[in-house]
Amino acid sequence: MKLHLSHYFSALTITISLVTVTAFSKSADAATTVSTDEPLQTDANTRNYLPTGANALYSKVPGQSGAKVLAKATDLKTLATTADQGQTYFRGYRVAQTNDGNFYLKVVSFNKTYRGWIYVGTANPADDSTQVSNGLKSVQTFKEGTLDPNVANTTYYFSTPKSSTLTVTQPDWTQYKVGRNLSATTSYVNDSLNVTKVGTKQNNRDNNATYYYVQDDANPQVNGWIKASELTTVKQTYNY
Repeated sequence: MKLHLSHYFSALTITISLVTVTAFSKSADAATTVSTDEPLQTDANTRNYLPTGANALYSKVPGQSGAKVLAKATDLKTLATTADQGQTYFRGYRVAQTNDGNFYLKVVSFNKTYRGWIYVGTANPADDSTQVSNGLKSVQTFKEGTLDPNVANTTYYFSTPKSSTLTVTQPDWTQYKVGRNLSATTSYVNDSLNVTKVGTKQNNRDNNATYYYVQDDANPQVNGWIKASELTTVKQTYNY
């Protein structure tokens, strides 16, 4: 009888061991792997995003060895409502697909404070980078509008000496790595300006501030965007 029980428990132990090994093997086989990892080739203006707060930002694609949370989902949600800051918007530049059919974007904040991977759903954004979900939503950061003819036919001037250094290639924090027009200096503070375009910030950044694109016929290097509130129709005279 003892021998019989001994054989029974030995067989049971072997069976349990086999089940454990099989389960472990299946778990190992099911581990997340990156199938593709490539740069996004779509137009840069279509790769601007706000975090939704649904997913965290990781140092590597989640499931990979060494992947760490760089920013919690709740913190990203707070960032999305921070008005007019460089860490608010993200630019996507790489896309990875995992073996389970999920897609992740590698993004960097406009001021480079954050850089990492975030889950964007099961649709491939490589062909249309606006088609994202879950962790990110595609946004327009700046929208050009129709210029009022009265504005177009009016001569403007910088309202303060400081403003003459603030024409920008694109309004601040509306594009990644595009901003201040360094060719505009106080040397041109007394120049007359013509407005040729108008646009507004989006997503309640700086209360959706209005910007004018100004042209300086005497010194074209000054040409650029400037906040409408930093212009005046009264000619100023500044010493510099």
